[in-house]
Amino acid sequence: MKKRTMTCLIVAAIFFISAAVASARPFRLGKLPDNGAKFGCGTCHVNPGGGGPRNAFGQDYEKLGLKGGDKYTKELGGMDSDKDGISNDQEFSSGTHPGDASSKPTS
Repeated sequence: MKKRTMTCLIVAAIFFISAAVASARPFRLGKLPDNGAKFGCGTCHVNPGGGGPRNAFGQDYEKLGLKGGDKYTKELGGMDSDKDGISNDQEFSSGTHPGDASSKPTS
């Protein structure tokens, strides 16, 4: 009986921990100019599903957005995070990816 109870407790703990990690920060999508509509968690993360390393835009968001009250700031919008010659604001306006240098508006 003790073994069964312990197993149930372990399974429940794993379930709750993994559920918390899987839905850790989707609220941040609502802080982006496009509400994360185009690229979702991939707007900031290398993995489009979220979590793990951040891309160039995600790194800048971490430096400026989080420190600025967890929001998309004017300074962040004026930056060119992926160094493709297009500001983050312009990328969001055109529907291109601010963290991917190969994704930029066509002229």
